[in-house]
Amino acid sequence: MSIIPIGPFMIRADIVIFLICAAAGFAALRIRLRQMPQREWILDTYLSVLIIGFISWKFGMLVFDPIRTLQHPTSLIYMTGGTKGIWLGVVLSLIYIALRWNKNRKDSGLLLKSALLSAFASGLAGYVFQWLWADGAGINSSLFFILLFCALLTVSWLQFHSPLSRFLTLGLGRNGAVQLIIGALFVWAIYDFASTSVSEREALVSPNDKNNPEAIAEGLKPGLRAPDVSLMNLEGQEIKLSDYRGQTVLLNFWASWCPPCKVEMPYMQDFYDKHQDENVIILAVNMTHLENSMSEVQSFVEQNGLTFPVLSDQNGASTRRYEVVAYPTTYVISPDGLISERFQGAVDEDLMIRAYRKASAIK
Repeated sequence: MSIIPIGPFMIRADIVIFLICAAAGFAALRIRLRQMPQREWILDTYLSVLIIGFISWKFGMLVFDPIRTLQHPTSLIYMTGGTKGIWLGVVLSLIYIALRWNKNRKDSGLLLKSALLSAFASGLAGYVFQWLWADGAGINSSLFFILLFCALLTVSWLQFHSPLSRFLTLGLGRNGAVQLIIGALFVWAIYDFASTSVSEREALVSPNDKNNPEAIAEGLKPGLRAPDVSLMNLEGQEIKLSDYRGQTVLLNFWASWCPPCKVEMPYMQDFYDKHQDENVIILAVNMTHLENSMSEVQSFVEQNGLTFPVLSDQNGASTRRYEVVAYPTTYVISPDGLISERFQGAVDEDLMIRAYRKASAIK
């Protein structure tokens, strides 16, 4: 999860991607269904499905974690229902579509074609946006999907008024469609192998780097060695990130006045209470240079009952070194000291568990 800065505002990247994909699907349907009598019915169904899905995903916490959500109601602003919320949205949307279909079965073929057309348009828009937002990074992995969705959108657009059987086989017939799928998978396998850089292959097999993480370049991208920091805790003891080599570290940058930080901390404490015996540690770096006083920090720690190490970044050097621009920001660091993931914004317990297991190579 990342944050996209829009002027003075920080907006969750997943919400921006959802809105872009939704708009692309709606635009494709609105244009392709022009002058068709069922246009308004299809568009109304599409918008209703989007609303149902978004509400289920955004506020799914009320269903899956009601007690803690009601204890911290502002979590509804900064967090989502996660994967469970997505599946809830899918189930409720399918139920809604089934009810709409039951009332108008004669247009079932048109409904299916419209669903696929909007999905292809949404997929294309989503992958293009992610690639552009990353300044071209990861093009080797995303270019295939951009081309795939572009081809599927083009064919489905041209075949939209064809019979359903012809539409579903992309106008190639059953045998032709099967051959096309097999050929596409074969091309993807070759492309995926060829696009893997030599350095990536060496990193996968080089025992030297595995046995000596210090040989890996320092940086903030996944796979690079996390920069070491040395800070004082609230008891005045010096704590170094490298002291926790051999443990998975959640390096969290926060401030006592930050609303999403206030929401996130109870979830972090719950995670720590349950998993502190599993070789994982949370290092909560308070951005003290942005605080009014240390007494506010101490009061925050006591009110939330924080038992994991709380460090003080007095001059902001560590905050700048980790390029923290959104609050809170959490880096997940593997036991060998390498960056695994970065999260901007509040993270819930489920996301922490998944990130910790990924960094610790727990299947």
